[in-house]
Amino acid sequence: MPLDLIYTKTDKWILSKVTADYKTWQDKFYFYNTHLNFTDVEDLVLFLKDDFKLSDKNRTDIFNDVTNSTKDFFELNVLNNTITITELQLQLLQSKETLIDWEDWSFIFRKTNNNDYYLWVFLGGIANQVREIKLSATQIKEWEEIGNTYSKELALELKQKNSETYNNAINNNRRVL
Repeated sequence: MPLDLIYTKTDKWILSKVTADYKTWQDKFYFYNTHLNFTDVEDLVLFLKDDFKLSDKNRTDIFNDVTNSTKDFFELNVLNNTITITELQLQLLQSKETLIDWEDWSFIFRKTNNNDYYLWVFLGGIANQVREIKLSATQIKEWEEIGNTYSKELALELKQKNSETYNNAINNNRRVL
């Protein structure tokens, strides 16, 4: 099974069981940097082991996680010569929008082809409640100045029960139903 390892200019490393060309990945990720193709999981694991001096146990765990999963996309986190791999619920290639930042099952920050920016947050609960807003020009400017730290803070604020951000979006007709 061929794999793609996608590097972004943020802390996001994505592993995909679905291979694509650079243009496709560039369109999907706002902060796309580059990607590497691997012929199979063993090839990927050997690359990661050599590059990050991983233990045999860590190598085996990665191999098993990717091989035994039914998911197509994973996020890799590297810390102290250890890589953890997390399945992503996101179906990255189905969206026509560009992903800027996300935390799986928490929030998704994205840009459309019309240069509109949207923030979706998962509230949870029995009904799997969500909120989604279109960012205002001021919010976009803040994000451009501060970066993804701002989108994370905005997502946390949007999750609050009496969110001022959400109430402003409703009042300004920027709430997505």
